[in-house]
Amino acid sequence: MRTLKSADLVTGCLLAFLGAATLIAARGIKGMAGESLDPRTLPSLVGWGLLAIGAGIVVLALRYQGDPVLVQWPDGGGRRRIAVAFASLLLYMGLTDPLGFPISTALFVSGLSGYLGHYRVWASLLLGMITAVVVHFVFIEFLGLGFPLGPLELLY
Repeated sequence: MRTLKSADLVTGCLLAFLGAATLIAARGIKGMAGESLDPRTLPSLVGWGLLAIGAGIVVLALRYQGDPVLVQWPDGGGRRRIAVAFASLLLYMGLTDPLGFPISTALFVSGLSGYLGHYRVWASLLLGMITAVVVHFVFIEFLGLGFPLGPLELLY
């Protein structure tokens, strides 16, 4: 029987494992002299966050005492939305180097929010632009991380 409790246990364990793997991989990142922020910082924060969230989901699933809640698998439309989201993520990863982090983020957020949220085109584009500006200033300007800029590199 496929219940929410068993799904939560599997999800929590997978997230905790992914967090632990991220922490182990982050230990192998080498820093360079003169960097404003250690390159292990962001992956370590993500790893600890995944580990904590995964452990929390497992604890909540183990503490659940109610009646079993059956899990409904996605229908054809749900599977299509999952496939489009996964394909969009792969495309985002592939376009990050040539287009740069801010531009690829704007395209990813605009496209996926328009598809999944059925927003008007102008709202999806605005959300993508706002996200790109925030991402640029937080990760590139404020934290000084070395993400690719793509064509924006001509402005620097």
